[in-house]
Amino acid sequence: MKTAKTKAISGVEKMTKQEMAKIIKTAKKEADSSGKENTVSICDVMKNNTSEVIQKIESKFPIYAQLYTDLYTKYLHTIDDLYSTCYVSEKEFFDKLGMDKKALQAFDTYWKSIANMTISQIDMAANFAKMYVQFRLAAIDSYDKVAHMMMDSYARSWNQLNSYNKK
Repeated sequence: MKTAKTKAISGVEKMTKQEMAKIIKTAKKEADSSGKENTVSICDVMKNNTSEVIQKIESKFPIYAQLYTDLYTKYLHTIDDLYSTCYVSEKEFFDKLGMDKKALQAFDTYWKSIANMTISQIDMAANFAKMYVQFRLAAIDSYDKVAHMMMDSYARSWNQLNSYNKK
């Protein structure tokens, strides 16, 4: 990822208290000068601000995912380059030793089994992570359905209570 994207992320983090206060004052003046009567309820304040924060988190998630993907990819390429460099130097040294071909084949077979086992474990870990996330998503969906049922019941109760207050 380019440094421009990283700089865009850290803009607010580097903001001074004075700059933040100036932005807040400007926003307050704009709200006051709009001439609208301020009829915001506590529920509006909580919902609107919470929604705004959640939407901001959602908008930044791809950036963070990309940053960590780039970091991990760079790490893996660095390790691969290290082994490639060592390979060239070691190959020349070990080729001069004149090692037994059968011993080398047995050693190769052993390391292939280790590599296959590692690859299998990586696949199992990825499948586990996939199933884990699917389970969590299903749990959140279930919770969401129950929460909506409770909110509907809650709203009906408030409507019923409000109808008694009007009488």
